[in-house]
Amino acid sequence: MRSALATTAAITAALLTGCSSNSGNPKTATTTTTAAVGHYASAQAIADKLQAAGFTVSMLHKNDTTAITDMGGTAYDFTVTEKPGRAPGDSGINMFPNHEALATWTALSKSFGGIAVTGDTWAVSLATGGKARTSSLAMAPHIAQVLGGTVQK
Repeated sequence: MRSALATTAAITAALLTGCSSNSGNPKTATTTTTAAVGHYASAQAIADKLQAAGFTVSMLHKNDTTAITDMGGTAYDFTVTEKPGRAPGDSGINMFPNHEALATWTALSKSFGGIAVTGDTWAVSLATGGKARTSSLAMAPHIAQVLGGTVQK
C-alpha cells in the first residue's frame, strides 16, 4: 500500500509545487479534523507519543524513495502495534510541508483503500496488506485519540 501511494503520489507532486498554504481559512479545508488536532514538530515526537501511550513502536527509518519527499515532506517507515509481538505490516509517519500537501495525499490514500490518522501536517499511514487491514482498522481510533488526529479511511 505504501509503495503504491508513493508511485501514484509522484503524479500529483507537480500539482502540489504551486500550492500555497491557506492556514487559518476554514472555508478552504479539504479534510475533516477533530476539534483538537495535535501538532508535532517531528516524526520522532509522534512515535514517542504512541510509545508513551502503550503502543509497541519500532525505530523510525527514513524513506527517501517516496514521492512525499518530492512534495517537500519527509517519510519514515516503522511498525506499530497495540500489543507486544510482530506487527502485521509496515506503517509510516509522513510529515508534510503544508496542509494542502497532506489533503492531496489523504485523498490519494483513501482512493487506494489506505487507513491513516492525520493531523495538521502529519499522517500516520497504517499497514493494509493481508491481515494488517483488520488490525489497522481496530488501532486507528486509539491512535487518533492519543495523537489528537482524525481517522482517514
